[in-house]
Amino acid sequence: MTGIPAMSPLDAISLPTPLEPTTLSNLTATRESDFEALREALDNMHKSVTQASRAARAQGRKHARTTGMSMAQYDIGDYVLYADVWAHTRAKLRVKWCGPAQVTKAVSAWIFVVKNLLTGDEREVHASRLKFYSDVTLNVTEELLHQIAHNSEGHVVAQILDSRYSDAAKRFELLVNWRGLSSAEDSWEPAVTLLEDVPVMVKNFIRAHRRTAKTKKLASGLDLKALLRN
Repeated sequence: MTGIPAMSPLDAISLPTPLEPTTLSNLTATRESDFEALREALDNMHKSVTQASRAARAQGRKHARTTGMSMAQYDIGDYVLYADVWAHTRAKLRVKWCGPAQVTKAVSAWIFVVKNLLTGDEREVHASRLKFYSDVTLNVTEELLHQIAHNSEGHVVAQILDSRYSDAAKRFELLVNWRGLSSAEDSWEPAVTLLEDVPVMVKNFIRAHRRTAKTKKLASGLDLKALLRN
């Protein structure tokens, strides 16, 4: 294929070291010895990793049981960030810090009720899922509320413009204007998906348009009829 003349069986091949005669049984034994050494090295590595993991878990349990160790405490009125956890894959969870939200009640020494500053919705959160943001003196401005809606929970959605029911897809959809894109790139997205990704913006849209017939149908389809009340 290359056009190069074939080598003759009599052509010499230079080697860096002298050849040593061997047998197939010797080659097999050498290969088995190498595989055994590799297997032993892998076993030792796995044992080391397992031991380190067990030691770390034991240290964590010991730290949690240590007398005098306690969760961070928050006062009523404090502003906090709360961890929103959802399944990323079957074996992994993803955490996103949202807020700030305001602490409205202490259920116990480690359970607190926090209120969303935009929707007024309240939820119970474990102290391990909270981070201190500011005390009660925080000045809640329109700029801060805008940051909460767009940066913390808004992803890349700039504004929800309209709603409809798609007969073809058999679902409610919302017309979305995307941050950083022109109005020509506005798109209709599934309302259920947007409710999961940007719940604050979806609820605010329903509240703002609650008197229209199609918004009432949208709220009913998303099980958000409570937002239609004055």
